[in-house]
Amino acid sequence: MEDIREEGYEYLLRKPLFLLGKHGGKVREMFAGLPFRQAVTIYAGVLWVIPIAMVQSYSSLYMVDLGFSETEVSVYPSLAKALGPICLFFGGYLSDVWGRKKSLILFDIISWGGYCLCLALAANKWWCIAATLFMATNMGSTAPYQCLLAEGVKPPKRASVYSVLQMVNLAPFLLFFPILGGIWVDGRGRMAANHEMYWLFTVLVAIGIGIRWKMLPESEVFEESPASWFHIFRDGLRQYRGALKQFFKKPASVTFFFSKFLDEWMLYAWSIYYSLYFVNHLGLKDSNLSVVVLASAYAALLAVFLIIPNLSQKQVIGLLGVDQLLGLAAFAVLLFWGKGCGNVLLVCLLSYCLSAAGGSLYNSAGTAVWMNVMEEKQRAKVVAASSAFIQIGLITVSVAGLLYGHVSPESLLWFMMGLRVLNFVLLRRVAKILLARVH
Repeated sequence: MEDIREEGYEYLLRKPLFLLGKHGGKVREMFAGLPFRQAVTIYAGVLWVIPIAMVQSYSSLYMVDLGFSETEVSVYPSLAKALGPICLFFGGYLSDVWGRKKSLILFDIISWGGYCLCLALAANKWWCIAATLFMATNMGSTAPYQCLLAEGVKPPKRASVYSVLQMVNLAPFLLFFPILGGIWVDGRGRMAANHEMYWLFTVLVAIGIGIRWKMLPESEVFEESPASWFHIFRDGLRQYRGALKQFFKKPASVTFFFSKFLDEWMLYAWSIYYSLYFVNHLGLKDSNLSVVVLASAYAALLAVFLIIPNLSQKQVIGLLGVDQLLGLAAFAVLLFWGKGCGNVLLVCLLSYCLSAAGGSLYNSAGTAVWMNVMEEKQRAKVVAASSAFIQIGLITVSVAGLLYGHVSPESLLWFMMGLRVLNFVLLRRVAKILLARVH
């Protein structure tokens, strides 16, 4: 049965979509060289991305409609992040003793299943609070998911894996699913449309989990299972401490970690507030959010399609920091050309496309370099532990809510522009150190 799946998979790879332009051959090589484990992990994820493309633009507006204030829309989710470190601990540990496949599926059922059902049934803000609590447990899937993407792939090829991940995840956005969400909202109204889209989300997630359960190969990295929960906790702490101690001895690891925290803070805060800023502050028509998201998907694809396939491992490292400049430009467009401009849609399009291109580089080049700093045997625990610290730090995203809701929406953008400048300096330092070690 495994051979049949492999043959069918190989056949599909002989019919790639990316055949146009001088980059087509290199992009085809990236897809054709994707191992079976990574392919199943990535392609099944499309069933998550399709409904995300439809609801993403309206999630914060939907929660405000259900009773959240513009401050609460970031405060409750950021406070729920306190669950993240606990879930990351068990996610990283179970990945090694129970298997990465089983751990990923367990946390996907709890987090995505609970989140989608709550928002499909939501009648008031308490359903939203329950949904944010369920989604906080999704951090348990971080370590197994990242390890499945990296397992068995040589460091020079990992940028290709993450670039394929970016392009596949962008596909539903490119295929006009955001526009479908906008049409749905226009036709049914924001409340009814979101209820129905989250029911669709629930069904597609269930199918995606089933595909991964059936087709995803078991991980080849295991450790002996402890005899009791006490031993799990004791051994887990010991192993995490040892893995982190060894990891943070590596050059640039501390600086890189802090830079990653700043990136995650800005991405999370802006994912909450961009729709509120565009619609409630700049006056963009809410159905036009789907147009903005669609255009940004093309910008993100071009960033990965035109740049990553042509880069060596050394050049990927040299790219660190470019994403910060693009993010800086995105906020500058909103601040200096935003409110009062005659064409709000154009401003939002330009800003969000710049932001998406920067985010695409961060998720491909930046993540590949981050994973390459780690050793295979320690990766699950380092990813889980570092993500746990980041999740603790993301509790401070409530500061974004205070700035946006109690100072001014512009104050949040100025604050994040300052963080972009700081992060650019940090990443250039990291690049300098890592380039000195690459031969």
